[in-house]
Amino acid sequence: MASSPARSGPGGEPWEDLYDFLDPGRHDEPGAGRDATAEAKCLEIRRKLVCYFAARGCPDAEDLAVDTLVRVASKCRDVDTRGFADRTGYFYGVARNVLHEWQRHASSDAEGRASLQAEFQRLPVPDPRAWAEKEISHRCLAFCLAMLTERARELILSYYREDRGAKIEHHKSLAAEFGKSVNSLRIEVHRIRRTVRECLFERLRRETVASAGGNAG
Repeated sequence: MASSPARSGPGGEPWEDLYDFLDPGRHDEPGAGRDATAEAKCLEIRRKLVCYFAARGCPDAEDLAVDTLVRVASKCRDVDTRGFADRTGYFYGVARNVLHEWQRHASSDAEGRASLQAEFQRLPVPDPRAWAEKEISHRCLAFCLAMLTERARELILSYYREDRGAKIEHHKSLAAEFGKSVNSLRIEVHRIRRTVRECLFERLRRETVASAGGNAG
């Protein structure tokens, strides 16, 4: 049987609390097998949570499922379980909160990507046909953003996230969040944007050449 996701996380008391939550009678079981019931329940709940998030369009459903388990593990000691005929229901309550957070973040990222792409589209490209296929340009931009470090990707998407009227205050807040002056923030964003632009235009050039070759064939 696969190891429990709880056991693969940080060790210590919270995970003991999670297993107690899933199997209140486990301490009465003798020997090393006392965790078997709780571990099986944990694995089954994780499987259901992955399905829950995947069915709602989350590409990182596995990570969100584990995040849900982590959150439950940190607070389950204080949960009044009398309202839960099946304790699995509590995990779904936490999962809904995790989902809402992910949706808000995904929506913000989408706004940042759209704003960033709109800026790139105002720049001249080697071949005017490069922007013709929206699906290709979106895919190329996603590839180039994925090549950044997580910090750089979060910074540039956050930088482009707000409407024009709110940008000044947003950039001040973002600079404080990243421990920079507004000017230093702009310099770093400029460097990241240049890296993404060079990657994007090269990917678009390749896609355009490949498409032209395919049409010629």
